[in-house]
Amino acid sequence: MKKILLGCAAIVALIGTPALAADMPLKALPPPAPIASWTGCYVGGEVGGAWGDSQHSFSNGAPTDTARPSGVVGGGLLGCNYQVSSVVFGIEGDFEGAGVNGGGFVNLTGITSSGSDNMTSDGSVRARIGGVVWDRSLLYVTAGWAFAHYSTMGGPGPGFGVPVPCCGFSRDPDGWTLGVGWEYEFAPNWTGRVEYRHSDFGVVNGALVPSFPTVNMSVRNAIDAVRFGLTYRFSMFGH
Repeated sequence: MKKILLGCAAIVALIGTPALAADMPLKALPPPAPIASWTGCYVGGEVGGAWGDSQHSFSNGAPTDTARPSGVVGGGLLGCNYQVSSVVFGIEGDFEGAGVNGGGFVNLTGITSSGSDNMTSDGSVRARIGGVVWDRSLLYVTAGWAFAHYSTMGGPGPGFGVPVPCCGFSRDPDGWTLGVGWEYEFAPNWTGRVEYRHSDFGVVNGALVPSFPTVNMSVRNAIDAVRFGLTYRFSMFGH
């Protein structure tokens, strides 16, 4: 009889264990952290440093050489993003004032040459594509159309073009730009960024007026720039 009672008690204990477990409250797992939303339109500002290469060539056989202007750029930007899962697609435009100058050359070989360049403004219209990483960071690539305003000088030798003005022209070349960047949302709707871009504005041509109107000078302009930016995304498109 004692053994039967012990056996019955064991069976009751086994049956009752799942029931007790079912009655115990389950602790819910925390939901996964949401991916930051980058969808929306934004405005902002940017400032940075730029350095360039401006290669001069001359129709009269004067030696080809390269001016290397450098300086600062800064202005405004606006754009819109659309996010699919963790991938962000966007379009952005910017316009900047610039003081990218100096770095002129004097080449004393042959019949000699000199030249200098001053970029006073630039801008672009670009596509962007990136991925959301590290919770609130966006790594992206960007590419598109770029334009600038250059004042260019050149001449046959020392004392012309660098630094004393002699002959030259102003042009508004355009071309392409390509870059990469990192953007971080440090507060709701506010982001900071750092971006590197290379821009190639192609070749401009002109006569060395007024002193050498029969000599044509061609200049290929390109710049590299690192920019730091701050943007605000409109709340109607926000989280």
